[in-house]
Amino acid sequence: MKNITAFLLSSLLLAGCSQANGVNPPLDNYNPDPKDVIDSHGSIEHLEELDRFIEQFNKQKKAKVRIVQYTIEGDPILTDLDYDREIIHYQHDTTRDQYGSGSITKKTCQNITKTETNTETYYNLNCSGTQEEIIYIEHDTSSQDRFEFNLKYGVGKKNEINTKDQQLVKNLQNGEMVTVSDFQFSEEELNRIYKAMIFANYLSEKKLSDSCKQKPYESYELTVWINGGERHFEWTECDQSPDGQKMSAMKDQILEILKQNEAYRALPASKGNYE
Repeated sequence: MKNITAFLLSSLLLAGCSQANGVNPPLDNYNPDPKDVIDSHGSIEHLEELDRFIEQFNKQKKAKVRIVQYTIEGDPILTDLDYDREIIHYQHDTTRDQYGSGSITKKTCQNITKTETNTETYYNLNCSGTQEEIIYIEHDTSSQDRFEFNLKYGVGKKNEINTKDQQLVKNLQNGEMVTVSDFQFSEEELNRIYKAMIFANYLSEKKLSDSCKQKPYESYELTVWINGGERHFEWTECDQSPDGQKMSAMKDQILEILKQNEAYRALPASKGNYE
């Protein structure tokens, strides 16, 4: 109780000091819409909504999207894009940012683009010759102190990619297992895998199911070590929830990258339909 009381008193004192110094608290606690694109310190949610906006723009169809970017203090900055089939109406709202300018900026823009490299993805608006950066995503593993993962997959999770122990295991479906003990991805392959994880928003909490009534069925277990953190997920092919579908799509991307790896291509082919 003493700790709780002290915490509450400290919070009140901090709030009082902020107001005394002319810094206002956030106007409200913004509740994001399920279709808002959320950008929160490396965690990206609903990025497909921005891709859908660009697709509609390219087809000259009306479209709207809101991007919510959170400051370090947790304050939301809102960016609204509204395409009316002629121009993109841009509005940037920092009124909920207690340390920002507290202003609303409006512009008209003629174009929106998505640019992807092996290490970066960014979305830009062209507004009368000037560029407005909407979202920037870095997926460069060399800029991380640590990026390793262990993916177990297939019926019985007998296949495994373990970059931590540099081990690759393949189930040949005939009772035989093949193991590569010095397996490595190239830096380019790791960047593509890291990008797939970021776009699946692997840093967020997931509602996944590891149950499945059909037999046989594929199940998956993924552990990611990023810098000093660790994330762990388990699900099956029966999980058709939004999170399950997104994680399965990410898993498919990783396996496609694996199948292009020279060490994997040198392994014997499987004798069955499941890996």
